[in-house]
Amino acid sequence: MQSQASRGIVREVRCVALALAALVFAPAAGAWTTVPGAVQNIVIPSMLVTQAGTELVSFESPSADTISVARSGGAPRVVAANDPIAGRTQLVQQPNDAIQLYFPNAQGVARMTSVDDGQTWAGPFQTQSHDVGGVEGAAVAPDGTPYFSQDGTGFVNVFRGLDGDTVSNVFPFCCGYGESLAVDSSGLVQVAFYSNKDADGTFLYEPLNGSLAPGAATSLKPTAPHDDRVPLVSDRSGNTFMAWPPGHPAVAFTVVPFRGGSPAGDGVSFQGVFAGGDPHMALSVDANDRLWAVWTGQGKVHAARSRSHGADFGAAVSVALPGTGYQVSALGLTGSVDVIVNIGATLVEQQLLPGLSVRVYKVGKKQWWAQALDDGFGVRGATFAIKGHTFHGNTAGKAKVVAGSGKAAAPGYVGAAFKVP
Repeated sequence: MQSQASRGIVREVRCVALALAALVFAPAAGAWTTVPGAVQNIVIPSMLVTQAGTELVSFESPSADTISVARSGGAPRVVAANDPIAGRTQLVQQPNDAIQLYFPNAQGVARMTSVDDGQTWAGPFQTQSHDVGGVEGAAVAPDGTPYFSQDGTGFVNVFRGLDGDTVSNVFPFCCGYGESLAVDSSGLVQVAFYSNKDADGTFLYEPLNGSLAPGAATSLKPTAPHDDRVPLVSDRSGNTFMAWPPGHPAVAFTVVPFRGGSPAGDGVSFQGVFAGGDPHMALSVDANDRLWAVWTGQGKVHAARSRSHGADFGAAVSVALPGTGYQVSALGLTGSVDVIVNIGATLVEQQLLPGLSVRVYKVGKKQWWAQALDDGFGVRGATFAIKGHTFHGNTAGKAKVVAGSGKAAAPGYVGAAFKVP
């Protein structure tokens, strides 16, 4: 097992004076909407954008013994009733358009199938898992093979096949928690989870071979106890990303890249002050192969988007929560990220836009310029308001400006404050 100290894989995101503006304007207050349905604070919804562009959200209601699916912002609809073991669900879609919903029931793990973009569901069909624990992770390989996972005392089980015909215990110790599965564009199956096997805790990333046996693992520590979900996602360019909170207690939210089963360069760290269960974490890759990172801290949800396959991120945006956040889910959409937060007995939802950064620089001795940036890329259509004047950026997001405090804006972005000396 290979171990890397957190300081060796983390590159802190910093904003340099007169280089990048650090202050972004939060989305309007009161933008949270309530997702109907009673939940408990352990519920983490599964979110999926279908190949037809429809957003699906699945979750359990333990007090009502139901599994529900909401479709494109509509009201959740019960698809499995009278489920006394209603637990964590997972949605995945195969290349043939079939959508699979995995969830626990009294016989183990069941699945339901939709072939009409989530409008109707067939099943339930029982899988080969007879453990009634929640389905913690799921993914689909490029060839259409589904994978799903469960954990418990002495096991993190990864199942392969539509009904889990093959199973491998990838961590036969006590104990692994909150695992996520990802399959990269080459078909490499990967798992990430938190373990309390060691006294100081460990976050583990493991690539799995063809028989689902773990290869050389990467362990990330020291850590604080943090046994909710450990996000792991793959993009379409051969990269996989894992989120974890290094430190004891946690002082950062960190996204680490992997490629071919090994760490690939430095991670990116967002500094913060975290207490309680924070940061709760989520990762998502949108249809344009852009990576979204979402995390909680200090009564807010924070989000940042990478256009550089995790090498860097644009400015983080933040919005206050309407209560204590217990779990967070995220789904990258075209131009925004849809975030669902569990605030105890209720799920609340809001879409967040990416944030702008502003680079201020001088040409010659007198002329100041400003450039609006998104993860280092110039933003077309940006404007800069200073002292009652508006300056319009060119196709690279650049404009000649005057000295003073200003505000940058662009369609589809959260604006940023900046200052020209």
